[in-house]
Amino acid sequence: MTSHVLAVTKREFLIRIRSKGFVIGLILFPVLIVAMIALPIWFASMKSEKQHKILVVDFSGEVFPLFRAALRDTTKTGQPLFLLQKREVPETVDVSGLKKELNGLVENKTVEGYLIIPEGIVSPASSEQSPRVEYCSKKVTDFTLIRSLSNALNEAVRILRFRKSGIDPLLVRKLLTPVSLHTFKIAAGKAEEDRGFTFGITYILALSLYMGLILYGVMIMRSVLEEKNNRVVEMIVSSVRPFRLMMGKLMGVGAVGLAQFVFWGLFLLVLMVFKAPLASLFGADESVLPSLPSVSLSVIIFFMVFFVLGFLLYATLYAAIGAMVNSEQDAQQLQTPLILFLIVPIMLMLPIMQRPDSQLAVVLSMIPFFSPIIMFMRISVLMPPVYQIALSILILVLTILAMIWLAGKIYRVGILMYGKKPNLSELLKWIRYG
Repeated sequence: MTSHVLAVTKREFLIRIRSKGFVIGLILFPVLIVAMIALPIWFASMKSEKQHKILVVDFSGEVFPLFRAALRDTTKTGQPLFLLQKREVPETVDVSGLKKELNGLVENKTVEGYLIIPEGIVSPASSEQSPRVEYCSKKVTDFTLIRSLSNALNEAVRILRFRKSGIDPLLVRKLLTPVSLHTFKIAAGKAEEDRGFTFGITYILALSLYMGLILYGVMIMRSVLEEKNNRVVEMIVSSVRPFRLMMGKLMGVGAVGLAQFVFWGLFLLVLMVFKAPLASLFGADESVLPSLPSVSLSVIIFFMVFFVLGFLLYATLYAAIGAMVNSEQDAQQLQTPLILFLIVPIMLMLPIMQRPDSQLAVVLSMIPFFSPIIMFMRISVLMPPVYQIALSILILVLTILAMIWLAGKIYRVGILMYGKKPNLSELLKWIRYG
């Protein structure tokens, strides 16, 4: 029995790791990680070469000088990034006619855009309603430019308001200096600064579990369906019992998933160790690289444990679905409940991570179809009591054994059955006689 299962496991493993899809997926993740590190460095080193020529209509008569001084951005050559021109207007002017004239300048590319500062911006009539400043341009999707204009405008207006109130703007700036709150996560008796790393790494790993369980479960289902439709399975079961064939498929595909995650984990470890040489490779200092979060060994171990258990649970059901149907369309209909079971934990990620010890989190982490993702999230955010982890794993293992028994009976009969998909009564007969 063992030799047959190992032979099928070896075959399934080697077929998949030699495929182009597996190699591409294996390499794509490291490429994306390097891109996430390299692109911020590249963007940080970039400065716009093009100067922005903007016309300013200042009806207040006060804001323009301070507004221009507050725009401190420069190009690579050290020239001012913003070239502001003040448009002098008489006290009585047709605003709609003025806008029409300025729109023509923008259309002719004489200026990139124009800014209209209203008269009462320094002393607003109502504290509830902020004065409206208008920026008009053909290109309004450059959010960096718009943010720079907005920040400079607010700085200029604040200074003028403080001056009119007899308050020193520099003193106010000192008094309003924000206090930065740093969070530290206590683990194993030590406090380590956490700048959102726990949330980020939990989110990424939980999403990886979700994607992995679906991806490799569907891989099992399609493999069974393909062998069934090609009648290859009829030759295989002549020398290998159906149950051993199913177990070999589960172990082979599961080993592929584990190998992929181990490779990615080793890549991240190498990335953390050689962080400084990588920064110098892109001509930057190590400090500009985004900090890579440190992941505890217990989190890594439990990730592997719940991936294996979750895979065995869902893959057995996917294998049973593949044996029950004869077409991809029928398989997609039957796998909908399984996908819904996996979507629920993803939808509840935020409340679970915010309150990992809540009653909702505890109850859901005991339900075997949710526990691979939800219990892992709880462990990653806040280590639950040992008895809860043990109970969740025990329930999950018992459910897996029951599903293997159930799926084995369906698989034994289904892989040799053709025609329409079975109804409930026929399925019960398969289970009874399988």
